[in-house]
Amino acid sequence: MNHLGLVVPPAEGAVPPEAAQMFPDCRFTAAGLGLREMSDAGYSGVIDAVAERAATLAAAGAVSLMGTSLSFFRGPEFNARLIETIAARSGVPVTTMTQSVIDALQALGMARVAVLTAYRDDVNRMLEDYLSSAGVAVVGLRSLGIRRIAEVKDLGPERLLTEAGALWQDAGDADGILISCGGLRMAGVGDPLRRRTGVPVVSSAEAGIWGAVRLLDPDLARPAETVFKAPKGPDLYK
Repeated sequence: MNHLGLVVPPAEGAVPPEAAQMFPDCRFTAAGLGLREMSDAGYSGVIDAVAERAATLAAAGAVSLMGTSLSFFRGPEFNARLIETIAARSGVPVTTMTQSVIDALQALGMARVAVLTAYRDDVNRMLEDYLSSAGVAVVGLRSLGIRRIAEVKDLGPERLLTEAGALWQDAGDADGILISCGGLRMAGVGDPLRRRTGVPVVSSAEAGIWGAVRLLDPDLARPAETVFKAPKGPDLYK
């Protein structure tokens, strides 16, 4: 069985529910960082511990740093160095949630995106700068204005669908939607939103897991089109 290691922001180190929902035939192990708030100070307080946590996951076949803003907050060069550092400590292939998001956007040809985030303005600016460096323009942004990690999990699917729907109404000329923040749970959100809008929806939560599995088995991960575009069959999540 494919075994993936995930370094996750919350201290409890729980495996994100999207992992088993998307890839039930894979095994996932997580290690927590103890991030308390989504801010430069919060990220800086835990980022040096990422490689150490990754080293505890060396028995896995690959490791991903989950937590989009943790890997975009200092820009693309830092993200690249972070991947190299984690790989050196863990001894296995490595990616980050940000890298997985960019990989998905590029695979889908999404150069203009409408973005829903959990973040406050300072982190939104970091995200926009990172996307711009990757050739992705933000043509609409709607923010939930959350700073404390503990508050993210309280957002249910109806709230996310409402916010994303309002975002799309205001930015209908985008190539699709990006939902940024790995803590925003996508069960009951991703596929319904894809069906309602008819456009690709790339979320941090789903892209992070997809990118991790892709390191070990691209065939199992499936092409981006089959993961992030509206499905023809039943919903991915039940």
